[in-house]
Parts: sequence; C-alpha cells; structure tokens
Amino acid sequence: MTTNTLKRDLKSWCLLFFLGFIWGFSFLAVSISLESFSPIQVAAWRIIIGAFVVLVFCLAIGEGLPKFNSVGRSIWPYCAGMALLSNVIPFCLLSWALLHVTSSFAGITMTMVPLAVLPLAHIFGKGDYMTPRKVIGFLIGFAGVLFLFEPSEILNFSFYESTILAKMLCLLATLCYATGSIITRRSPQTVSSLSFSAGALLLAALIIAPISFIFSDLATVITFRSLMGVLFLGFLPTGIATIILVYLVKNSGPSFMSLVNYQVPIWAVLFGVFFNQETLPAGAFLALVLILFGLFFSQYNKNKSGVL
Repeated sequence: MTTNTLKRDLKSWCLLFFLGFIWGFSFLAVSISLESFSPIQVAAWRIIIGAFVVLVFCLAIGEGLPKFNSVGRSIWPYCAGMALLSNVIPFCLLSWALLHVTSSFAGITMTMVPLAVLPLAHIFGKGDYMTPRKVIGFLIGFAGVLFLFEPSEILNFSFYESTILAKMLCLLATLCYATGSIITRRSPQTVSSLSFSAGALLLAALIIAPISFIFSDLATVITFRSLMGVLFLGFLPTGIATIILVYLVKNSGPSFMSLVNYQVPIWAVLFGVFFNQETLPAGAFLALVLILFGLFFSQYNKNKSGVL
C-alpha cells in the first residue's frame, strides 16, 4: 500500500489511542495478577487466551493458519522465533520482574524496544542502516537507561540483588521484543500478517502451557481481582491488540503505528501512580524524557517533517 492510500482517519487515531491505553495498563494488570498467580502462570494464561482470541478471529474471517505445504513450511520457523522472543520469554521475564519493580518502571523500560531495534536492524535488517541521526538518537536513549538505576545501585552493582536483577530482566525483555520485531520483518511474505501472528501465538501457547503445568502450583487461591487481571491481559493487550496492530500497520503504515511507543510509558506511569500508589525516583522521569527524545530524534525525518 502506498503512502497516498494509507488511511489515517479518526478511526485509525482512536484505535492507536486505544492500543496505547491497553498496553500501558497491561503492566499494572500483571502486577495485580501476580497477587494470586505465579509469574509463569500469568504469562501462560495471557498467551493461551490471546492465542484463542486471534485464532478464532482468523478462522471467522477465513484467514486460518499458515499451511504446512512447501510454501507454508518456510513460515513456521519464523513463527517459532516470534513465539519465543515476542511472547514466551519476554512475558515470563516481565512477570517475574514485576514481583520486584513497579509497573510504571516496567512501562518506562519498554520505550527502549524501538531504540534497540535500530542496531539490530542495521545488522540483520534489509537496507535499514544506522544513520548519524539514528546513532545519536540511540545514544541519547541509552543514556536514559542509565538513569533508571539508582546511583547506589550502579556503584554497588550485584546480580544477587533482586531489584537490580529485576531491572536487568526488564531491559532483557525489551531486547527480546526488538529481536522478535526483526524476525517478523525478515519472515517470507507468503501469508497475511494476521495469519502469521496467529501461528506465532499458537506455538507460544503450546510451548508455555506444559511448562506452566509442570512448574506451577495448581492449588493457588485465586482472587476475583487477579482473575480479572489475567483475563484482561489475555483478551485485550495480547489478543485484541494483535488484531488492531495488524490492521493499523496494513491500513495506516508502520510509521503511524510507531506513534504508540510514545503513549505506552505515559499510560503505564499514570496507571501505576494513581491506581497502585507507586512512586518513582526523579531519575526515572529523566530517563523517560531522554529515551522518548532519543526515540523521536532517531525517527524524525526533516524532509517529511515528521516521524518516519
């Protein structure tokens, strides 16, 4: 679809706003879910419910899953990569990390995903090279990451400290998401994006379900609040959000979709502060400003006077 035929109407803006809203709330929802569920259970139920939503939608519109014929088989390894790096691993990492850090902190770290994509796309992408502007933007954003850690934590760095380890796992989750994005870009364009996403979520569910069953306590007392948190995570930020994402990229373009990166951390901080009484050090706000500015600087195109 060419730039002239991209739709950036009121519907697209509303969907973009809604996507940022539910993704921003997802970090608080994980924290709430952890009141009754273990980290791996939160990740598992989120993926299983999300896979069900996307698969049912695909079948309802006649898309279905990628075939297992000679053409379709080339897609499934990429689906597996996306399943692991965009779903199973980062969901588990974030769920565990949120036992020790605030939901607003985790939301701020997710702004590093599009910045982490820049060097990965330069190495593994197709012609998407690091320009001087992208390098400067990346360095500004990386400087912001340093402010996410307290000065005392940097001076007394230890992987045995649960808070520091949790913060490192949040950053590792962003690297997983960024790598999953590169895998998606490099996948053969032989099926629709929705079919590809459904296949990835299905594989993710098949991977994490038995792991969760083996390593989780089934006798957990489940509260209504935590149950609602898990259901929300599965249906909205994982299932419905995947469908909206595919629609926006197809109809409005990836550059329009990238605007959601500016929304998510702001919503995450607002929800964490107002609904969970979370407090953030001044360094975290400075980190958010630096990371968002680095992201904006790296994606800004003078010739088009806008974000790439």
